[in-house]
Amino acid sequence: MLALAAVLLGVGVLVALTGGALWGHVSDWVESLGLWGPLVFALCYVLAVVALVPGSVLNASAGALFGVGVGTLAVLAGATAGAALSFGLARLLGRPAVARYTGSGRLARLDAFLSRRAFESVLVLRMASVFPFGAVNYGAGVAGIRFAPYITGTALGIVPGTLVYTGLGDALREPGSPLVWIAPTGLVALSVFSWWLARLVRSRTAGDPPAPEDAAA
Repeated sequence: MLALAAVLLGVGVLVALTGGALWGHVSDWVESLGLWGPLVFALCYVLAVVALVPGSVLNASAGALFGVGVGTLAVLAGATAGAALSFGLARLLGRPAVARYTGSGRLARLDAFLSRRAFESVLVLRMASVFPFGAVNYGAGVAGIRFAPYITGTALGIVPGTLVYTGLGDALREPGSPLVWIAPTGLVALSVFSWWLARLVRSRTAGDPPAPEDAAA
């Protein structure tokens, strides 16, 4: 939340200093794409997911560019496709490569949680944000879970957060909108729920054997 607030504040200051010219150029370019705008954004989002770029600011940008409805659809499409591509890359790269990419300890903890019930585990991890989005993508790819429960849990689990962050972006676009109050309230509620869910996840994995790097620590 603090990182997102800092970025949004920085963007707001930049827009204020430039008289809105920078954001105006971006908006004009997106509008010039017409119906292709959300699709281009979704494709860029896919690449961002594979490259482990944090998605919260991109989600807010989608809301500011397209509104909550279209912005949410663009984010869901891009995030889900990016998660699927990352999963496939992890299966091709193999566990040693992914362990170097995400950290062997983190990967071991992911294994411990995902080995229980794939769909429920992925759904909880997506909603609670216990692990970074990209780490779950690559970790699940080498954890041996099937693709169908993984992608279904992902698509459903990211809906609440996507709605909240695109709502924040839309609120910045329309200062007089009720979203100015609704979106921050939703962000606080989502954060509290994620904190509670994260504690539940940690309590469920507390009895698991420590990962090699954790034991060494």
